[in-house]
Amino acid sequence: DKSNQVARIHGIVGLTQLARMDKKDHADAIVPLLKDSDPEIAALAAKWLGDIRYEKANSVLIENLKHPNARVQFFNAEALGRAKAKEAIQPLIELLEANNDVDAYLRHGVTYALSQIGEVEPLAALSSHPSKAVRLGAVLALRRLESPELAKFLADSDEYIVTETARAIHDDFSVEAALPALGALLPTTTFQNEPLIRRAISANQRVGKDENLNHILAFLGKSGMPEVLRKEALAAIGTWAKPSLVDRVDGRYRGEVKRDASLIRDQVKPILIASASDRAEQIRVEAIKAIGKLEIADAADLLLTKIKTDPADPVKIQALNSLVAMNAPNLSQAISRAMGDNSQSVRVAGLGLLAQTDLPKDQKVALLTDIIQKRTVPEKQTALTTLAGLEGAKDLPVWKAILADFDAGKLPEGTWIELEEAIKATGSAELKAEFTGLLDEKSGGEEWKKFAGALADGNIRRGRTIFFENQTAQCIRCHAYDDMGGNAGPALDNIGNVLSKEELLIALVEPSKRLAPGYGTISLEMNSGEKITGTLMEDGKEILKVMVGAEEKNISRSDIKSSQIAPSSMPPMGTLLSKREIRDLVSYLSVLRRRE
Repeated sequence: DKSNQVARIHGIVGLTQLARMDKKDHADAIVPLLKDSDPEIAALAAKWLGDIRYEKANSVLIENLKHPNARVQFFNAEALGRAKAKEAIQPLIELLEANNDVDAYLRHGVTYALSQIGEVEPLAALSSHPSKAVRLGAVLALRRLESPELAKFLADSDEYIVTETARAIHDDFSVEAALPALGALLPTTTFQNEPLIRRAISANQRVGKDENLNHILAFLGKSGMPEVLRKEALAAIGTWAKPSLVDRVDGRYRGEVKRDASLIRDQVKPILIASASDRAEQIRVEAIKAIGKLEIADAADLLLTKIKTDPADPVKIQALNSLVAMNAPNLSQAISRAMGDNSQSVRVAGLGLLAQTDLPKDQKVALLTDIIQKRTVPEKQTALTTLAGLEGAKDLPVWKAILADFDAGKLPEGTWIELEEAIKATGSAELKAEFTGLLDEKSGGEEWKKFAGALADGNIRRGRTIFFENQTAQCIRCHAYDDMGGNAGPALDNIGNVLSKEELLIALVEPSKRLAPGYGTISLEMNSGEKITGTLMEDGKEILKVMVGAEEKNISRSDIKSSQIAPSSMPPMGTLLSKREIRDLVSYLSVLRRRE
């Protein structure tokens, strides 16, 4: 009965099951359906014949590759691939050409079929085919076959084909035999798109031979290359001796590789020193970072000059860090210069390294004490941390003076967390007890006030990372921002306009102290004896608005005998996050304001 399409489909499936369990000859009855006037019947006949690899139908399946219905073509191609029908290779290639990349699903079906047939030679020969769609299909099929013949397509004149070939060679588990060819493309190609060049750079670093390093150096010597790609090339040089365990492009684990940095220092030194004076700030930073990682000692004086004269703070800070990595003989001079810089961020970087200078200990203590008393909050924070790291720090008399300033309110709130950490770092039980006592006095028994140091000078960028990515706090699981996140708690798009920093801190460390409207359950006992339980929608001075079922009730406080609010389901963040993290999170939440 051709009028009942569903019954016919069930019949095809039933015959297929019989053919699979008993004799394949049961499938003979399905073959005529490949020419059925109903495209869905013709398509599913091909699908199920392919499922049992019914080779007797191959000739009809090949004819159907020219069927006017794309779904029929797709399942016929798929069936031929499963049957590994070598005679279908050329018809499948012709279908790729006819499709001309219009239907991505059909292209996938054909390329997958070609990869299942598994013949590499006719696919590799397509590198010179005039149709771009055919060449792309060949690349996709060869990628599935993990064939080194992919390298032939790197010479294609079409940038898209070359880029797709680079993906096929480099990504996932890679076609390692073709990686050298991909690396060799780097200094010669005229294409500059980021997906291609990043993979060519990565291929050179992964192969790791002298010629591969030369490819990267030649690329850096080319004019007109995009800054982001020059930066990536410099980063690859900087990590040449110890590449990342994960791939630079797709993040796949590649394993540990160690190389002798001394073997390449002379080879890369000229380009790194030249790049350290490039006009682009990010190039200078990356070059100086590479100098530090490879410990190019000859560049120590250049790095000191950068700290003195470079106009960009990130360059100065990286030069300082590279001198530390090299343990350069002029490190003390560099730190002293950084500490006297006009920029706060450079001074802070220098302060953090003060312990590594050859200054006498008493001079270090005097310098740090002066900074704690007179400089900016970020400098005070770093000075406290550095002071605690000095040898014999717990016996320094200066701690008593610092604690006295803390007690007198002379230390800004932004330094309290660093002070607490510094006291703990000294290992002195006496200092710790004294600080704890003073903090308890300041808090007056209120838990949130012990976190008062989190009210100022947090890092908004780090706070954002905590909000969206911290796996312990999982803020985004319960709260939404910009329509992303959960709904167990209130949305926080505009929280910076609703709550002050103090209120935000209380909400984080004592979440049951104040519940957001619509998210707290309240139980009331009325003067009349009636008991009401519902969701507190508004906590007014005279009127409470309580949602009881679907009805919102206005309840006068004068009518209430007693009330009890269920504690918040949100855990106190003080048990999950450090005080530094809470400080950063408060700073981030405080700037969340709805855009008008």
